[in-house]
Amino acid sequence: MSFRHRLDAALKAFSDPKRVISQDALGDLVDARIKTALQDQQFQAEQSHILAQTKGAQLAADIARDGTAWKSAPPRWDRVREMTRAALTRANLTGGQMLEIGGRHNPRNADFPDFAYQALDLQGAPGAPIAVMAGDITQCPHIPDASYDFIFSFDVFEHIDKPWLAASEITRLLRPGGVTVHSTLFAWRYHPCPIDYWRYTAEGLKSLFGDLDCLCSEFDTTERRRDIRGQGGNAVTPDAFGGWRENIRVNYAGQKPA
Repeated sequence: MSFRHRLDAALKAFSDPKRVISQDALGDLVDARIKTALQDQQFQAEQSHILAQTKGAQLAADIARDGTAWKSAPPRWDRVREMTRAALTRANLTGGQMLEIGGRHNPRNADFPDFAYQALDLQGAPGAPIAVMAGDITQCPHIPDASYDFIFSFDVFEHIDKPWLAASEITRLLRPGGVTVHSTLFAWRYHPCPIDYWRYTAEGLKSLFGDLDCLCSEFDTTERRRDIRGQGGNAVTPDAFGGWRENIRVNYAGQKPA
């Protein structure tokens, strides 16, 4: 505002005493406006707090609901088995020699009866009803090239310290036209049994097998919000949402070029 405009405004004010406000009245007006502003801030803070509580309660309810959705889906192994069978069908592979990595405790031989089954594990299993060979999949020169038509692992790759070496050996051990399938983890609680090394994306797992033709590379979010607390040394402390709530699998299948 220019000096002339301010002077005109002052003259108009003093020409009419009603326009002039007393010091006390001015103070009261300022106090009232400050009080109103503080009340508005308090109201907004209370509203934000209520909204945050509402959103938190809704989020907890949504997670609790989603946390039981997995129960109506096929079990984990059934999903992996069907993915594996689909990859074998796509590759037109109906039989041959099968190697399961880490299968001595829970072998999957009965699920693939058309294959001659053998397991490779860090330890042997004397007296087991399956053939178990002791060895490390990251370095197994005692196994000749092109020994297997089908190489499989389930919940193993997160426990392999050098998975790039394992992928190289698997590729070497496959016969031309052979298939390898692996189901491991993208998100899961820490579970050292005996050691827990890695988590994978679908593209990350696929990149390990760069010399193979990809048949499948996918995430499985079926159990994402399942409450998994673990047991013993793998247990996690429950929070407001329960136990571990970020469970995503990752699957890969590849075929060695003929």
